[in-house]
Amino acid sequence: MKEKRDIILDTALALFSADGYHSVGVDLIKDQAGVSKTTLYKHFPTKEALIENVLLKRDEMFRHDLGRAVAARQGCIPQIKAIFDWHDQWFTRGEFHGCMFIKASEEFPDNSTDIRRISRQHKDHIREMLEDILQAAHLADADLLAAHLLIVLEGMIVNANMFSDRSCVDSSWHFVSELLESRIG
Repeated sequence: MKEKRDIILDTALALFSADGYHSVGVDLIKDQAGVSKTTLYKHFPTKEALIENVLLKRDEMFRHDLGRAVAARQGCIPQIKAIFDWHDQWFTRGEFHGCMFIKASEEFPDNSTDIRRISRQHKDHIREMLEDILQAAHLADADLLAAHLLIVLEGMIVNANMFSDRSCVDSSWHFVSELLESRIG
């Protein structure tokens, strides 16, 4: 049986993902989780603390899932393709409502908050994963290329959320694969 803390986190994750952070109140979370306000605040003393923990949980889930997809393939191009394929599959899931970290950055614009720090660390992790794959292929400008690939991925996420258009994955992958093949030789 799930602990109440985990039930609260899972409930908040689903609600924040679907509706954003500011529009979801703690009363809705407590009601949907089936807990009292006292129990919610015992585990998460503020709404910001709850949001931070939700983002950390989402980051952990994301890292695990994406890392497993990448580890299942060998070589630079197949591993980068695994990242694009993972995103394509994510876009088709019913719980896809865009990126929680992008939303958090939009709703909490103060760069000094832990919410922004967690969101940046999440994006840094993806960029570092890309850079590690590219460095393994001995690309001299792996850091710059990884930064650009992250921008492509972020654009695909926004596009898939705004337009429900998955064709951007195929067209983006076509461009990226040609670029990688020309660089790797």
